[in-house]
Amino acid sequence: MKNLTQLLIGLLVAIVMLAFATNTVTAQEKAKAEKAKTAQETKQKAPPPNPVLFENEKMRVTEGRIKPGEKNEMKARGERLNIAINDAKTRVHYSDGKKEERERKAGSVRFNKAGTSSTENIGKTETRSVIVTLK
Repeated sequence: MKNLTQLLIGLLVAIVMLAFATNTVTAQEKAKAEKAKTAQETKQKAPPPNPVLFENEKMRVTEGRIKPGEKNEMKARGERLNIAINDAKTRVHYSDGKKEERERKAGSVRFNKAGTSSTENIGKTETRSVIVTLK
């Protein structure tokens, strides 16, 4: 009788441990799948690189477009002139966590110092600009 009780308790413990091990593996697999899905969605939402309009040894001229709700990647950018093609409302995110909202008018020109930042379009229309990056 004592051996039967010990056998049943051992079997019960084994079943409980197996159940927890299965849940842990399943949770890990779910987390991994969710992470892969999020990475794929982020990759799909990332805007394409700016087309180069002109480039020489002194400067590079690109066309920048950001759709409403989109945000370009956080990266280091050189000194540049940003010429607004249309009115726009943007939020600039800096690497130190600071944020700055900007209202741009068509035809306005802004000089941006070199630094790491990301720009988010918080307006209702696509932002369009010509960016002249100094080399």
